[in-house]
Amino acid sequence: MFASLLLSATSLAVPAQHGDLPYAEIASEKAILFAFYDKKSAQVLVLEQGMPVQVVTEYTPWTKVRVPGGLNVWVHKDYVVWEGGVGSITSSRVRIRPRPSTDASSTPLGHFQKDDQVLLLSKKDDWFEVRAPETVSAWVLTSELRMPQRDAASWKRIWAEHKSARSVEPVVLEDDVDPSVEEVVSADPVKNVGGEAVEASSGGVASAADAVSPESEKEKWTLFRSVDVAKEPELQRLNAVKSLEALASAVTSDNMAWDRRRLDNLEMVFGHVIWHSTDLQSTNQARRSLTRIDGLRRFYFSALAADVRRAMAAKQVDEAARLDKMLAAEKKPVVYEGEGSSVEIGWVEYRPSVNANMPYCLVRGGRELPMHSFDGNQDLKEFVNRELVVRGIWRNEKSLAAGRVLAITELRVLPPRE
Repeated sequence: MFASLLLSATSLAVPAQHGDLPYAEIASEKAILFAFYDKKSAQVLVLEQGMPVQVVTEYTPWTKVRVPGGLNVWVHKDYVVWEGGVGSITSSRVRIRPRPSTDASSTPLGHFQKDDQVLLLSKKDDWFEVRAPETVSAWVLTSELRMPQRDAASWKRIWAEHKSARSVEPVVLEDDVDPSVEEVVSADPVKNVGGEAVEASSGGVASAADAVSPESEKEKWTLFRSVDVAKEPELQRLNAVKSLEALASAVTSDNMAWDRRRLDNLEMVFGHVIWHSTDLQSTNQARRSLTRIDGLRRFYFSALAADVRRAMAAKQVDEAARLDKMLAAEKKPVVYEGEGSSVEIGWVEYRPSVNANMPYCLVRGGRELPMHSFDGNQDLKEFVNRELVVRGIWRNEKSLAAGRVLAITELRVLPPRE
């Protein structure tokens, strides 16, 4: 099954190109565009059979695409000024929302850049619905696409026809809109929770983080502490969800926003919630957040692997070696200073070929974490192919390629996922 999905994804990368991107078209009667590569994310647009799309990137079993005429999205009033029905974005890295909200159901599609032009479609409270440029993309299941053999001129003609059919007339605001951009201050619209500036409400207050660079975002991030998670697991989980949303939005728009330290820290939060929380709903939500972390890691791993292939194709051997080394390092467990203990979650696999004396790994999100019961209290053979939450202490182990092994102190079997 996996092989067939991979083949279907890679088959899209054939040369009928326009604007440096390959074309495909919708194969099913109707296909849904999602804000993120997750069916639980917001639905952005329903595409009819035969509509052309341009393939931006692939992440099996999903494909990120652009559509003729652009997408209808939302932007907060603080980041756009109007002249007639044409708007101009006033800041860099302004989040593009699928809904007029900042809550978790409105996962950003990416970011507008300063001076991007949009057309006004409607207004709701503090939000403007706009027709975005065609460069804004969203996610569709790869199985919904096909690649007919057409030359570039035919694709361009079909694209123009669909673009014309989706053209819109901008709305002109009746009331005067102040062209000045209000400065967003942290005292009111943005609350500081757990050391991070986060969006204050689900109803319409925009965060200052909607228009800042990845570098300045990193500067204001404060890492969560395991002791705080143990005291207030649900509060810390909610804060971590907002932090994960911000990081995922940044990374899927720009790989340079990747922050391994921060992602590991968020993983710690959700792991400790699962270990300490007695609330089943909170535990299930923490597990879903871990699944999203897994997806974000795979996304980044795939991007690095693609960079390696491009460097090899360009005969940049040193650069390819550097990137390959970086990819291998990202997959290894890291122990940060002062954090030898750990809570890890994953599926147990038996790998005697890796190390006969310590043959068990905890596998999740493209990473393999070696683990061992040094006191012999845990017979890991009983837990193969089961999902566990494991507490332990990282030890140095030169015989392992990873260089470390998680010495198990306690473990629990997790129930099947909902």
